[in-house]
Amino acid sequence: MRRICGWVLLLLSLNLMWAELYSQNRDTELWTGGAFNLRINKRLSGEIEQQLRLNDTLKSFKSTFTGLGLRYRINKYLNIKGNYRYSVRQKKNNRSRLSMDINVNIRKKKFPLRAGYRLRIQDEKEQNSGQKFTYLRNKAKLEYNLSNWVDPYVSGEIYYRFNQKNESRTFRFTIGLDWKVSKRID
Repeated sequence: MRRICGWVLLLLSLNLMWAELYSQNRDTELWTGGAFNLRINKRLSGEIEQQLRLNDTLKSFKSTFTGLGLRYRINKYLNIKGNYRYSVRQKKNNRSRLSMDINVNIRKKKFPLRAGYRLRIQDEKEQNSGQKFTYLRNKAKLEYNLSNWVDPYVSGEIYYRFNQKNESRTFRFTIGLDWKVSKRID
C-alpha cells in the first residue's frame, strides 16, 4: 500500500509540474544539474554542485554555477552548512556567493513522510559592478520516501533582501525528485 501511495504521489507531482509549466505566461526556464555528496565521516560531509539554467523557452543560456559546500551534522535533527558558489551569467554579470545554512530535518522511523526547514543567510557580489545582494531565505520541504533510490518532494521558499531594500523579494515553489546513486553518495 505504501508503494502504491508513493507512486500516486510521484505521478501527481509530475502532473502538477507540467500544469505549472503550461500555465506560465512569461518564459519557460529549465534548471538542470547535479550534486555529488560525499560522507567524510559520521558528522562531516562535502558537496560539489553544478547546474545549468536555460531561458527564452529553453533556447538561450541564462546561467551556470559551481558550488562547494561542507556540512556538519550536530545531531540527527540539526546540521549546519557553509557554501561557496560562483555563477557565470548572461551579459557577463558573474557573481560569487557565500552562504551559511541551518537545517532542521524531522523524520520518524517506518514513516515515509519527512519534513525539513532551512534558514540561509547569503551574501552575493556581482563581479563587474561590485554590487552586493544579501538575502535571508526560509525554506520548508516535504519529502516522501518512495524507495531506497528516489524520493519525490515539494518545497516553498521565501527570500528577504537587505541592502537598503529590506523587503520580501521572491517566493519559490518547487516540485522535484531526489535520486541516490549509492549508500555513500546522495
